[in-house]
Amino acid sequence: MQQPDGRRGGRSGRRLASVRLLVLVFLLIVTLLVSLTGCDGVPSTRPYLAEDRDTGWMNDLSYLEKTLPKVHKNLYFHLSEQEFHQQLEELKKKVPAYSDEQMEIALSVILAGINDTHTGSNIGSEYRYPLELYWFAEGIYITGTSKEYPELLDARIITLNGRKIEEAADTLRPLLAGANESWFRTQIVYYLPLPGILKYFGLSKEDEIELGVEMENGQRQTVKLKPVSYKDYVAAEHPAVSVPLYRSRPDENYWYQYLKDEKVIYLNYCSCSQMREKPFEIFDKEFWNFVQSHEVNKLVLDIRKNRGGSSTILDPFIKEVKNSGFNQPGKFYVIIGKDTFSSAVLNAIGLKKETRAYFVGEATGGEPNHYGEVKQFKLPNSEITIRYSTKYFHWLDEDVNTLAPDTVIEETFAAYRAGTDPVLEWIAKQD
Repeated sequence: MQQPDGRRGGRSGRRLASVRLLVLVFLLIVTLLVSLTGCDGVPSTRPYLAEDRDTGWMNDLSYLEKTLPKVHKNLYFHLSEQEFHQQLEELKKKVPAYSDEQMEIALSVILAGINDTHTGSNIGSEYRYPLELYWFAEGIYITGTSKEYPELLDARIITLNGRKIEEAADTLRPLLAGANESWFRTQIVYYLPLPGILKYFGLSKEDEIELGVEMENGQRQTVKLKPVSYKDYVAAEHPAVSVPLYRSRPDENYWYQYLKDEKVIYLNYCSCSQMREKPFEIFDKEFWNFVQSHEVNKLVLDIRKNRGGSSTILDPFIKEVKNSGFNQPGKFYVIIGKDTFSSAVLNAIGLKKETRAYFVGEATGGEPNHYGEVKQFKLPNSEITIRYSTKYFHWLDEDVNTLAPDTVIEETFAAYRAGTDPVLEWIAKQD
């Protein structure tokens, strides 16, 4: 009988040990590479950390200068590489003189100049004027304020520190350089109540501002406002008013209602996001089962307040409506508006291509062809979050900056105050 070779087991053991050592070395190399490069190709922030404020900002701008061109799909499609680097270098020179707030604003302006509405940064502010604003067809209105100024509710702003409010808003346009007119109007109202923004753009010199307003009764007056902190802000109670159907269920991403008298099925799709308690695939089946069991002459899809998410979620609905009896003139209507953005615009274009839908409302805030699929990283010291696009969506051969409806029906303050929906009312009247 052949005796086993004891050396064979030794060689096998040594071979196993060598393999384990190689695996360990490999894992160490991978760990080292991850620590040096970060996730998704984002470089590590560690070499850019600084102990003093000015060096921190300098390093943040250098980190941005290195990182953003690397991770963005095509950073220099509008703003040239030379311009981008030059603007950051100019901002570095201002670090000692600028406050942190001014640095944030200046950085936001540079990023807006890239002309990609999905790429940018947020501007934080502990203080703001007690104003919640909305830009209707008639102008900019105060839709919310603090308990100290209840008389300002529903007033229209005429002037800000003596300047027409529309001109003041236009002064802030560099913050939204890549936005079309619809998106500009939805977004600029968030910047107007920020004291630091108004000072940066020369609209005010002091914390206190003066507004010229037109009250609901038509009388005009001036009011002086000082900024308040978020923690001290207490909203004024809004008088009870009727709410139109499309604003009746703000906490649901998608829902439907049957308008029996008009024989209209109304589907509100206000976010391209799944609801955990009811995934859209299940909702979609329930919706079409309901439609088949009721007398329905028209189908309405409302995406006027949808600012995006994942464009593929609506695919089952688009497929169903394409193969349904609603895919003919006068049977299927899509409501779009200033807040229709990102993936919601992609859905609108998909419906335009695949169905015979009739579009009603206002021009979209989002562009048909645009950069998107957003990721983000943080600057090392200020910890400002930078959003950036990783994909380009080319859906239309025509290079337009908005998707216009077939029939324009603007969002008015009169309808808001009355709690009515002229768009849905118009659809219901169509033969």
